[in-house]
Amino acid sequence: MTKSKKAKREQEENHNIYAGLHEHIIPTLIEIMENKDQVTLLHSSRVQRLIDIMIPRLIQEKIIGQDEIPLLWVAAIVHDIGKIFVEDKILESENKLDKFEYRIIRFHPVRGYHLLKEFDLPKKILLAVRHHHERWDGKTHGRYPGYPDGLKGKQIPLYARIISLADAYDAMVSERPYKKRYLPVKALQIIQKAAGRQFDPKLVKIFVPVISEELKKNLKL
Repeated sequence: MTKSKKAKREQEENHNIYAGLHEHIIPTLIEIMENKDQVTLLHSSRVQRLIDIMIPRLIQEKIIGQDEIPLLWVAAIVHDIGKIFVEDKILESENKLDKFEYRIIRFHPVRGYHLLKEFDLPKKILLAVRHHHERWDGKTHGRYPGYPDGLKGKQIPLYARIISLADAYDAMVSERPYKKRYLPVKALQIIQKAAGRQFDPKLVKIFVPVISEELKKNLKL
């Protein structure tokens, strides 16, 4: 089979996968999140939107292919679905979490991974959900540790590295019961400084400029 035929077949397979997910599975998962935690669902929607802004550059730089867009979209919208297993009192806490509560929160990527595995989702989506809180430098301790598996660098699946940027940015610019929001410019500065430590430096070089440019058009981003 030639490369062009193989690429075309993969594109068709991804399209068929997304069509099936969009028609049946994703609406069910979104309904589950909506019933449990609308804050998380809104966050996931914003993360998906941020990634949507990145996509043209990701394609231009040949980091992803056009046919991968549907899988990346799905991974973004379900990346935090493991939080449906976390008690409301922890998710809505206005106080700093204790060690036990923090361990529960840190387990949400694994819970999400196992839930979605039961739905037989593509492996790229499953790994994005499991690893979107890993750190580029592999650190598993300190103020912002990587978890759950301590992967580093390109051991971390690509979709997870992309989602981690959008996830961190939205967390910083969003008002939460336990913290005040950062201004978007400040959040981008923090991400820039964390390139090569918390985040994939190549992806930071894409994320920061495209989001900065978008902010000039839309200050609410």
